[in-house]
Amino acid sequence: MDKAKIASAFGDAAIRYNEYAQVQQRILGWSLTNLPRYTSNPKQTFSAPSSIVDLGCGTGRALPALSELAENVIALDIAQPMLDVAALNNAHLDNIQYQCADFDQLSQHFAPHSIEQLFSSMSLQWSASPQALLDSIAGVLAKTGCATLTILIAPSFSHLKLAWSSIGRSHAVHDFISLTAWLTAAQNANFIVDYQQETFIDVHPDFSSMLHSIKGVGAHRPVNKPVLENASSGPSIPLTKHQLKQAETAFLNVNDGVFSLDYHVVQLHLRHRT
Repeated sequence: MDKAKIASAFGDAAIRYNEYAQVQQRILGWSLTNLPRYTSNPKQTFSAPSSIVDLGCGTGRALPALSELAENVIALDIAQPMLDVAALNNAHLDNIQYQCADFDQLSQHFAPHSIEQLFSSMSLQWSASPQALLDSIAGVLAKTGCATLTILIAPSFSHLKLAWSSIGRSHAVHDFISLTAWLTAAQNANFIVDYQQETFIDVHPDFSSMLHSIKGVGAHRPVNKPVLENASSGPSIPLTKHQLKQAETAFLNVNDGVFSLDYHVVQLHLRHRT
């Protein structure tokens, strides 16, 4: 997995991200609604944390809500342009720190068991390895801490993948990890796991705007496939108008004649086993 290309894709999308990320905003609202309810009573399980880390913070849409829950918030993202936009959008908040880092390498940036709470919405599906990621989270999460992670899972975009497959471009859609695989990884990392699932449907007027809703947020480059299935090197081959029309027809055939994308998400609530 080329993390530099991932950072570049999302960095390029930073300025226009909020314009296209409508369904991502709906999912974020759902994610924030399901955060643990904190209490000032030290005898309760979820006392308010002094710090929260937002993994893959993007343009910082979660930061106003998170800033009210903790004394300090660390906004972490692999793309510096995303952090720049987040800092601009949240300049009125005085308890946010911005850190350009890869969430797959948390142990390089945080001391063992030093983070009281981790939050993430719609970022961790781009991890190189769910097991390695959750092992890393287990290593930096405080023994009494919790992680609340909303992740895009299979079978998201499955009909779009079928449409691209009809013209030999199944590689154009990322293969999202299944819920079972995420739950197994969490259990292997010795977490107690609770979870919630939801499906969000994003409807568009035409095929072009639907595709731009993906490209506009930087998610148009699959991270687990080569550029071309039948080529070991060289640039990707541009689509012809005929191929694009073929893909559009195939998509409508398998998607009941509607230009829509299905976002299947899970929110994992993780705590260390005691």
